[in-house]
Amino acid sequence: MSSREAQNQVSEAVPAAEGKLPPEALAQVAERFRVLGSTSRLGIVNALMQGPRTMAELAAATGLEQSNLSRHAAELERAGCVRRNRSGRNVIVEIADPSLFALCDIVCGALRERADDVRRMFGAA
Repeated sequence: MSSREAQNQVSEAVPAAEGKLPPEALAQVAERFRVLGSTSRLGIVNALMQGPRTMAELAAATGLEQSNLSRHAAELERAGCVRRNRSGRNVIVEIADPSLFALCDIVCGALRERADDVRRMFGAA
């Protein structure tokens, strides 16, 4: 699905796409984007796109130190983006909000299209 198709799909389902969000809702949306606006937290979300992982697996996948990873995972959890569950001695982290998959597809697709446009503009397609 192209980013334009995904955007159209979202526009059909969400009042925000019509510019109808009240200020309180805009504040919540801004907070979600703030939480996702960290390279470290995006790295965690990206690593979780393939499925749940232990904190040790996330540390290896992201290169984050355990304490830093825990802090970022806690912030993602407070925002409702991820869920952490204990399984024996391990903490398993997983995506809690499935809209993150669509959001990442939309943003990555738009960036991909923009990159393709730039390459075409300069004849390097």
